Amino acid sequence: MRLFTGIALTSVCRAAVAAAVATLRADPAPVSWVAPGNLHVTLKFLGETSPNRVGAVADALAGVAANFPPFGLEAEGAGLFPGTRNPRVLWVGLREPLELVRELQENMENALSGAGFPREDRPFHPHITVGRARGVLPPAWGDRFLRALSGRRFGEVPVPKITLYESRLSPGGAVYTVVRDFLLSGGARAWRENKERSP
Repeated sequence: MRLFTGIALTSVCRAAVAAAVATLRADPAPVSWVAPGNLHVTLKFLGETSPNRVGAVADALAGVAANFPPFGLEAEGAGLFPGTRNPRVLWVGLREPLELVRELQENMENALSGAGFPREDRPFHPHITVGRARGVLPPAWGDRFLRALSGRRFGEVPVPKITLYESRLSPGGAVYTVVRDFLLSGGARAWRENKERSP
């Protein structure tokens, strides 16, 4: 099973992002665009995982979710990894404050490393991937992408839960299936106590 954890978007937010990139999608540039129904915020990519390990993953995620209250983000703006000169990943941003989502992801890294999954060695930058370059993009294309999306707001991203997804690759693109949801149920007090216990 090819697994990852993430935050689902509302249908309103997905539609707003899809509408914003519609003109760019019509461009013949070598970009693999994410299907509107697949737009999400990735928290951690687990990769190929034996079904026998799903129980351990679920236990780790349930423990994390129990220590965090529901919270909200706002989708706004855009960016490119690694930059505008040779972009590989095209994304929509999430508005500050991002303290809770960063702490949620860090707690998830800690819990899943205890279950045998390596920690991500890059800093966590929460975002919504909208496309990936599949070749060399034309000069100034990255600037065009930023002009089209920068400063735009795409709606609220409520975070009442974290989701474990399975990703299956197909000729028509990736198909995401929800394996299990984990409700954030800790409340503000539990989050503060967990934060005080963290090193």
